Amino acid sequence: MPRVAVVIATHRRPALLAEALSSVAAQTFRDVETVVVEDGGTAETARVVAASGAPGVRHVPLAFCGRPGPVRNEALRRVSSPLVAFLDDDDLWLPRRLDAHVAALEAVPAAGLVFGPVRRFGDEGGTWPRHVPPRVDLARLLRGNCVPLSSVLARREALERAGLFPDRAELAQDYELWLRVARSHVLVGHPEPLVRYRVHTGGISRKKALEVEAVAAILTRLESEWDLPPRLLAPARRGLLRSRARLAPGLREAIRLRALSLAPGPFLRG
Repeated sequence: MPRVAVVIATHRRPALLAEALSSVAAQTFRDVETVVVEDGGTAETARVVAASGAPGVRHVPLAFCGRPGPVRNEALRRVSSPLVAFLDDDDLWLPRRLDAHVAALEAVPAAGLVFGPVRRFGDEGGTWPRHVPPRVDLARLLRGNCVPLSSVLARREALERAGLFPDRAELAQDYELWLRVARSHVLVGHPEPLVRYRVHTGGISRKKALEVEAVAAILTRLESEWDLPPRLLAPARRGLLRSRARLAPGLREAIRLRALSLAPGPFLRG
């Protein structure tokens, strides 16, 4: 049994997928199985996977559903490795990514996953998040997502206990899973940026307004499901109001939302 399963979800982006797989093939850590699960299988993707040289690679074509959660969940059901690393098909790993994160996760037996910062390239530069805490608990994660998917190495058992990715969500489904993992496990932050995160017009990072509303819906659902106190969610809701202010189409609405975010005391909705 390989120690790490690399899960790559893809949909008809063979050129980008080939680059992602090359970065997996270049890893210094070799005890790996690589599962490329495709939302709407194609022969071209199958050829890219077969020629990639990634360790233990296989292609899993699925009927098209248009949502990343069910696609990644199907990959998780098909692997047996105790550790799972995620890589988006348009992102890249530096060669030490798995070596460093396996060591960091195994150093903290109580941790559910380890993550680190990513270097943006393409249409935008910079590093996200700018500061990676060594430990992240539920209260910290509720203040905003600081866990890039392509940097995550998780214990498969922790993902299964948390219920895997939400099936119906199209945006922020990874954030909801990290929250559910953080409810029973600490998350470990590794400071070194070992992932290159591609920013381009087809990327999900452009869908900021939809993502803000998806996060708001997650917080409302978990507030009810977990009976969370308003004071715990207040920082997150203030952050959502600030994000809405930045995205507001007019100055008056931006000022109104910014003022709400600065109002004293916890509030129930925002």
